[in-house]
Amino acid sequence: MFYSSGLPFHLVEVLTIEVHFLYAANTSNLIGYVPPTYNKLRGPLLLKERSHVENLLQPIRNSWSHKGVTIVSDGWSDPQRRPLINFMAINESGLMFLKSIDASNDVKDKDFIARHMRDAIMEVGLNNVVQIITDNAVVCKAVGMLIEVEFPSIY
Repeated sequence: MFYSSGLPFHLVEVLTIEVHFLYAANTSNLIGYVPPTYNKLRGPLLLKERSHVENLLQPIRNSWSHKGVTIVSDGWSDPQRRPLINFMAINESGLMFLKSIDASNDVKDKDFIARHMRDAIMEVGLNNVVQIITDNAVVCKAVGMLIEVEFPSIY
């Protein structure tokens, strides 16, 4: 619940939440259930959840070598108006979020974006990437040309 809903871990330290957890456990015949602690949520349980998500994504990763991958990038602003750039890997097996760059303190020129695009290409594997897709901004067109020159196999 904490991970999928994006709830802050410190909520488990609020006394009333433990009462709610215990009530839900008792009405569901989970007698003896102990709610997770703050340290368990941010430590071993988080690592276990990450491993679970990685296992769910493995079939998509396994398809990259024989189906190819498109890397998609787009910029936007979050609710605090910070400029972010997202990178995703897509093929017919599914979409996988790779990373998001907070570009607040950087000049978003062709070299900056191309550097992060190269990192995304290397993460996916150069032999797996067929093409990149960005928006139609002038700087993104320049990034596309830089990537095509550096990696002739990528369109």
